[in-house]
Amino acid sequence: MIWRVTSALPFIVLRPGQSVTREMPLAPKTSVDVTAKAFGPGAEPRLPNRRLLGDDNMETILPSEFKRQMVLMLDGAPHVVEDMHTSGTAQTRHRLHTRLRHLTTGRLIDRVFAENERVPVAPLETRRVTYSYAQADTRVFIDIETFDEFEFSNEQIGERRWFLKENEEYKALRLDGRLLDIVLPPQIPLKVVETAPPARGGLNSAWKEAKLETGLQIMVPLFITNGEMIRVDTAGKKYLGRETSGE
Repeated sequence: MIWRVTSALPFIVLRPGQSVTREMPLAPKTSVDVTAKAFGPGAEPRLPNRRLLGDDNMETILPSEFKRQMVLMLDGAPHVVEDMHTSGTAQTRHRLHTRLRHLTTGRLIDRVFAENERVPVAPLETRRVTYSYAQADTRVFIDIETFDEFEFSNEQIGERRWFLKENEEYKALRLDGRLLDIVLPPQIPLKVVETAPPARGGLNSAWKEAKLETGLQIMVPLFITNGEMIRVDTAGKKYLGRETSGE
């Protein structure tokens, strides 16, 4: 994008002792091209509150623009925002407290950001993959379009392993041609494989433990039976309701 700055009025250069006449020619208008190097030729305009970082043209944002599951580049490595909350009052500067997961190692860290601190965002690509199988300490996924296989360690997958079902489709994040992370949907249907017999007439607040097909154990209402499909919240690992064909 190019901005053109043009002088608003023509001007006349006079020699000593010279006066202005109607026939005196005016100096031509001058213009200067001001090009933002970071944008490059043909680039789309970006939001005013966003900037580009260094020579990599990596976009940066303020902590007020953070969202859960957003991937940030910190110390040269991608980190996904798992959780966050704000501290501060009207008299003090606000700070954003975040729980981040390193996408290469799977390690969780806590980090605090000042309200005016700019952070680069990873330029990610989304791919469709299916979960194929588990092998030793890894999980194998297949790209639906290219049929390439990708492995994630159990440490990278972490607690999300409880929601992986063979041959099910998931969304994967890729950076520089390399798969970085698997993104779960907000809820997933899972089968109850082991729980106590259903109880009728109990309190609505009464719950019992149930083991699901992936090995995950959660609390479910007393009326839930073995073999029943239920919907589970992937973020909180909580029971959401029965899975029915009409839902």
